[in-house]
Amino acid sequence: MAKKRRKRTITSYVLWFNFIAIICIAFYFHKPIIKYSFRAYRWYARKHNKGKVSPANFPMQYGVHGIDVSHYQPDIDWEHLASIATNGDTVRFQFVFIKATEGAWWEDELFAEHWENAKDNDIIRGAYHYFLPNKDAKKQAKNFIESVDLEKGDLPPVIDIEETKGLSKDEIVKAVKDYALVIEQHYNVKPIIYSNRNFIEDYLAEDFPEYTFWIAHYYEQDLNIDECEWRFWQHTDKASLLSTGAKIDANVFKGSIGDLRALLLKDKTPSFRQN
Repeated sequence: MAKKRRKRTITSYVLWFNFIAIICIAFYFHKPIIKYSFRAYRWYARKHNKGKVSPANFPMQYGVHGIDVSHYQPDIDWEHLASIATNGDTVRFQFVFIKATEGAWWEDELFAEHWENAKDNDIIRGAYHYFLPNKDAKKQAKNFIESVDLEKGDLPPVIDIEETKGLSKDEIVKAVKDYALVIEQHYNVKPIIYSNRNFIEDYLAEDFPEYTFWIAHYYEQDLNIDECEWRFWQHTDKASLLSTGAKIDANVFKGSIGDLRALLLKDKTPSFRQN
């Protein structure tokens, strides 16, 4: 019986060693694993979505259109960034907001790839951070700054806040202001604030009068809101790209392309490593 127990013990050690080795290998090679996993998914998504382009309602009274993407949109044809409206018009996208970070440590898996692709294809680009008001605001700002080097011609950084996490209005406002102050000091520009219309009206509008807002409010013909000054409107989550069929959120800018360019950064900002 003793020999059998010893044999089982050795077998257990071998299994545990193999398990730990697999974990270590996966951790060491996690970036190429993620990269090739997304490539495989892109191939599948493009094959699956081919021909499945759904027209969406676009507020055609606006002339400047854009999208926002994250790792949930791996299949982007950056050379042919367009969609189709229900009236049959082709809508070409001129700007993109790209998710960079979330919380105090996480960076979006496809941020770097989307960021470079947008630049290479002359798409006006901006980066956003998904803000968690119950987490340390300064650590979250550091996470974004470490991940995002903004250049001349980029949009100001965006703070995306959609959850209260059980905090009061005063606590939420303080957290957002603490985060925004660090971002503004580093990039020398006030961040854009993104949220849905109700959240902005209930928690943010009266305390951030000098900030530009990007508002999510779906399936309406126009966005009529007096509580804050908005420049970007995310009007649908049901648009799709003509070339791939990929589902994307669509946005408009309130103003001309010249007005949009006037918002862009005038100088390259210092990287975190230079501070």
